[in-house]
Amino acid sequence: MITSENTSNLPGWIDLGSPDAGASAEFYGQVFGWTAENLMPESADGPGYWSLKKDGKQVAGLGGLTDPSARPDWMTYIRVADANATVAAAESNGAKVRVPVTEVPGEGSMAQLTDPSGAEFALWQSGGTTGFEACCVEDTMLWAELWTRDPAAAKSFYPALFGWQVEPYMEGAPESGGYDMWTMQPGDPLAAFGGIMTITDQVPIQDEKWIPYFMVADADRTVERVSAAGGAVLIPAADAPPGRLAALADQFGARFNILQPAPMG
Repeated sequence: MITSENTSNLPGWIDLGSPDAGASAEFYGQVFGWTAENLMPESADGPGYWSLKKDGKQVAGLGGLTDPSARPDWMTYIRVADANATVAAAESNGAKVRVPVTEVPGEGSMAQLTDPSGAEFALWQSGGTTGFEACCVEDTMLWAELWTRDPAAAKSFYPALFGWQVEPYMEGAPESGGYDMWTMQPGDPLAAFGGIMTITDQVPIQDEKWIPYFMVADADRTVERVSAAGGAVLIPAADAPPGRLAALADQFGARFNILQPAPMG
């Protein structure tokens, strides 16, 4: 599962690229109760960066868009022990480097890549900052889901790069209609940290994309708050085996999902 510990080859951070960081901070404050702390002021050298916190613990980042034409969206970071070596391995497996390994003084190193099918993701090599201080609790990230038209390519690329394994959510489900999970420990249902969603003509997300899921106490109330704050409902709240979930977007179109986990037992 996703963890706040400095565990390599698992999702360890997310951040949001926004055309208006102040407005985005207000939106997510209304929806999840997050607060924003400025870490890097806006300047001629960059658009600024904020830490988003829940109950005083860091849960995500927020930055202005360096390219005004870029689409506002969430970026998923995978923690790695050696960013340079991982970038080299990614390139040898067909990925493209969008941002080379860059040191964040005193914090760590990052890089941004695009997988062979077009989904963007990032790497984080911890220095002074490991990433999440809280996750898998209410109003924090719970799950990382890859939306793709080519699940077979994803099942080749990411295991080769990070050592991930693929496990069906439900044993015996047909390959064409089942749901596969990312895990490092097959057989342990609590070890899974993400999944693979096949893009079809019927779904609202049509681009190759990593989508974060945030855990919530009440999916329906969260959907109401998203709408009241100016966001969009892409898929209304509905019951599914893991709980009640919905697909949403903020006021600038950045996509995210929510999950109200089903009661255990």
